[in-house]
Amino acid sequence: MDPFTQGVLGAAFAQSFAEKKEIKIACLAGIAGGMAADIDILIKSSSDPLLGIEFHRHFTHSLWFIPIGGLLAAFFLWLIFRKKWSFGTLYLFSTLGYATHALLDACTSYGTRLLWPLSNARISWDTVSVIDPIISMALLIFVVLGVYKKSAFLSRVGMACALGYLTLGFFQNDRVGDLIAKKAIERGHNIERLKLSPTLGNLIVWRTIYQYNGKYYVDAVIANPFNADIIIEGSSVAVLNPETIYPSLSNDSMQRNDIRRFDYFAQGYLFMYDDEHTIGDLRYSAQPHKIQPIWGIKIDPTTPNNHVEYSNFVAPGGRALNEILEMITGEYFLKEENPAQNPAP
Repeated sequence: MDPFTQGVLGAAFAQSFAEKKEIKIACLAGIAGGMAADIDILIKSSSDPLLGIEFHRHFTHSLWFIPIGGLLAAFFLWLIFRKKWSFGTLYLFSTLGYATHALLDACTSYGTRLLWPLSNARISWDTVSVIDPIISMALLIFVVLGVYKKSAFLSRVGMACALGYLTLGFFQNDRVGDLIAKKAIERGHNIERLKLSPTLGNLIVWRTIYQYNGKYYVDAVIANPFNADIIIEGSSVAVLNPETIYPSLSNDSMQRNDIRRFDYFAQGYLFMYDDEHTIGDLRYSAQPHKIQPIWGIKIDPTTPNNHVEYSNFVAPGGRALNEILEMITGEYFLKEENPAQNPAP
């Protein structure tokens, strides 16, 4: 998730184990530890455009790296506060903060290597968006109250709120999965693979992708506990095979390997976008029911031993957020230009 949420979650967890006199340093060390894993964004290369996305949520996000990450965060804090706080105290709270980071990231749809080096699987539980102010603000309120009142109990309440929200995400994920499974049956489809992603800032509007018979089918599901569930039908696109696309590229060429790397990053959800030389990541889009990727790669088969070009396309903005809000409130369906809606079975 975003660094702000990671920081306040780390603070809340560290403060939950602090005594009254330690609340402030627990907050500071928890914030530092909670944000520290994202130092991997500094791993970049001017010659290899995919290196950055390849190493983000890599070894620094492994559960095995927690004691090392906490140690590094504690060391930098100790350089500043060594006259006031012992290294052991700083290490305890920074490690507690660091321990929350990868687990929270794994709740999103991006993919996190929690078990590296034992496994390279990109784990994603698909229960919360990469940005969700609801969980962020709840944590912030109780972290601030905990510091002000010097109360570990208030920090624990904040942690309970966060865990409750994430648990709700698991229930919503299961509910959305049932709804789209029924819709697939209506279409005569047998789902071969399924990806469910909550949209920015909420657990009501979800982007759903399933694979059937060589195609991906993209829809939006509105799982509103206060209104009837609705499925907004999207469209479909052909599944892309990273091993056979662009037959002119040899198996050991740099561009073929880059396509494989991007396929691994996108968890296998690749498709041809815009033109025959652009591959998109289908998991994310500015609109939940549209095939409109946020990022992708451009291929030049005439230069097989050069790296591909990594590009950002349409990023979610105010218009996309307004559309999601309209889907939640029902205003989306009042617009004449978007009349199609399908009540869920």
